[in-house]
Amino acid sequence: MEMHQLRYFVAVAETGSFTEAARRCFVSQPSLSQQIIKLEGELGSPLFDRLGRRVELTESGRRLLARARRILFEVEDAVREVRDTGARGLLRLGVLPSIGPYLLPTIFERLHSALPEVRVEVHEDFRSHLVEELAAGKLDLLLMSLPPEREEFVVEELFSEDLLLAVPTKHPLARIGRIPPERLAGEKLIFLGESSSLALQTKRLLGEHEIELEIGGQCSQVQTMKALVAAGVGIAIIPRMAIRQRDTGVVVREIAGLHPKREIVVVRHRHRYHSHAENRFVDLLKVAFAAGDHPVAAED
Repeated sequence: MEMHQLRYFVAVAETGSFTEAARRCFVSQPSLSQQIIKLEGELGSPLFDRLGRRVELTESGRRLLARARRILFEVEDAVREVRDTGARGLLRLGVLPSIGPYLLPTIFERLHSALPEVRVEVHEDFRSHLVEELAAGKLDLLLMSLPPEREEFVVEELFSEDLLLAVPTKHPLARIGRIPPERLAGEKLIFLGESSSLALQTKRLLGEHEIELEIGGQCSQVQTMKALVAAGVGIAIIPRMAIRQRDTGVVVREIAGLHPKREIVVVRHRHRYHSHAENRFVDLLKVAFAAGDHPVAAED
C-alpha cells in the first residue's frame, strides 16, 4: 500500500468520481483507476461500487476511509513540522466574509513586520465550509464567530462586538435614537446568507425576542447589505466593525433594551502541528485585542 494510493482513494471517495478525483490529484484517469484497482487487490476487497459515471463506497471502503484520512493527516502534519523553519512558511487562514475585510488589513501589516517571509493564504467562506476545511487539514486556523463545539478544536476568544441595526437615512426609524423592538414588526430584513454566522445570530436574536420581520433580500457580503439598505430595500443587522464614516444613505441605531453582541474567536485543530508562523499570528491577534479594542481597516 502506497501513500499516493491512499490519496487517490480519498479523492475518489470525496468526489464520487474517478474523473474528478484524477483532476484533483493532477494525474490521468487511467493511471488513477489502475492504482485504485491495485489497492483493492492488495486489500482483497472492492472499495467502490461502480455505478456508471458515479461511484459509491462499499462497506470495506467506508471502513478504510476514516483510517486513510487519519494516515494522510499524520503524514502531512509530520512534513509541516519538519519543514517549519520559523521565519518562513505558509499560513492558511479561514475567515468569515463579515470579519475579513475589516480586521485583516491591520493584522496582516503587523504579521508582515514580524515575519516578512511568511506567506498567507486567505480563504473567505461561510461558517460550515470553513469548519469542514479546518477539520480536513486544509486550513491552519479560523477567525470567526459562533465556533463549533467539537472535541478536536481549540477555541480562544479574542473580543466581543455590538450588533447594530442599519436603516436607510430616509426611513422613519432613522429619526429614532434607540429603536423599540416592537417598531421593527413588519419591516423587511436583509440577511447575510442562510448559512452565515451573522444570519444565524440574527435569527436567534429575533426568535428570542419574538420579533417578526419579512425577508427583504439575501446576499453574501456585508458591503452589499449596506448598499441594499441605502437603496431602501430593507433594514439589516450588522457588526460594529463594518460601520464606516464614509457610508452614505445608511444610519446605525441600537435596539432599545437589547444589547446583542458576537464573540470573535480564533479556532485551531487540537491534534495538528502548529507552526511557528501560526503561533506568532495568534500571539499578534491576542496582543492586538488584549485591551478590549480591535483594529479595523483604515478609513478611506
